[in-house]
Amino acid sequence: MTGPVTDQVLDLLRPWADIPVGRTCPFPSYVGSDGFPAEMSVKWSQGRPELRILFEALGSSRPVTAASNRVAAARLTDRLAGEPLVSLDRYGKVADVFAPGAGEELTPIPVWHSLAWRPGHPPDFKLYFGLYTVAPQERFALVTEAMERLGMGPAWADTAAGVARGTATDGVERELEFFALDLDSATKARAKVYYRNHTSSVAVLEQMASLARSHEPARARSAFRTLLGTAPEAAGDAPLTCLAFRSDAAGADESSTYFRVSSITASDAEAAARIGALMAHEGLDPQRHRALLRAVAPQPLNRIRGLQELVSYRSRGHEGDVSVYFRFPIYPPLTAQPSPLPRQARGILQEVESL
Repeated sequence: MTGPVTDQVLDLLRPWADIPVGRTCPFPSYVGSDGFPAEMSVKWSQGRPELRILFEALGSSRPVTAASNRVAAARLTDRLAGEPLVSLDRYGKVADVFAPGAGEELTPIPVWHSLAWRPGHPPDFKLYFGLYTVAPQERFALVTEAMERLGMGPAWADTAAGVARGTATDGVERELEFFALDLDSATKARAKVYYRNHTSSVAVLEQMASLARSHEPARARSAFRTLLGTAPEAAGDAPLTCLAFRSDAAGADESSTYFRVSSITASDAEAAARIGALMAHEGLDPQRHRALLRAVAPQPLNRIRGLQELVSYRSRGHEGDVSVYFRFPIYPPLTAQPSPLPRQARGILQEVESL
């Protein structure tokens, strides 16, 4: 079951999937804190786990540049048109919104891709535009234009007003950082907007999450407390909020809150305990997460910190899900002995399928 999707992952990561990782990254990517251009996460919810690999396509130029990466990303997006569940219709409506104008000497807006796979199903794909390369005022204008083109302008306006009200109330900056699309034509396909919250206040995160229709305040508050404890300023470094929009909703439909769990724990053993408690809170089996950790941890969990970097929580009516985002030791200063991604990815896929 893992064979075809493993081959697909390696194919999508080319032209750099077969290049030895080496001791320095050829292009420091924003995807990983050490510059490595790929990230793995696993979503735990009712049913089988879902493996996601987020990555930045690297260009073939030497040296690799932001512009060559953008060209490689466009080519990869075109290739995805042949995948079973992929539609580029919505991408085609907004692609030029996030492209620099002709002749402008601007750093291109990065484009990342994500493959999401549940055993027994073909992969889903997502696409992300990194807004962090442009001025804050321009970010809002770009997202507004894109949402208008997607027919979600009123829903975005309503949500953006809620974000502004929160900022006016507590004075905390909510930085618009990413815009993303499900590459799917179904009604359930989402446009997603990511904010970086410049605070560790749980109250701010609750306000942001409350902008979504499906948010359940009492359940989310209980989940946050389970992961973080009861302190009102316990959310760690720069937590994120993702607000998801669907074409049939009058506002944000779902919210996900991302906690940098490595900033609030002393080791990956402590992080695993907190994540396990959150999974149990949501009716999920924490042993599944522990089994995956045993398979991929480079050292005993009580001796390392940061393998489990982010944890996200999303409430969906009467169902929640928990996602864990991993940071593998690739480049210094994390490790002096990096491991190549292709070998790592194959083993991880087999572990996820077995859970």
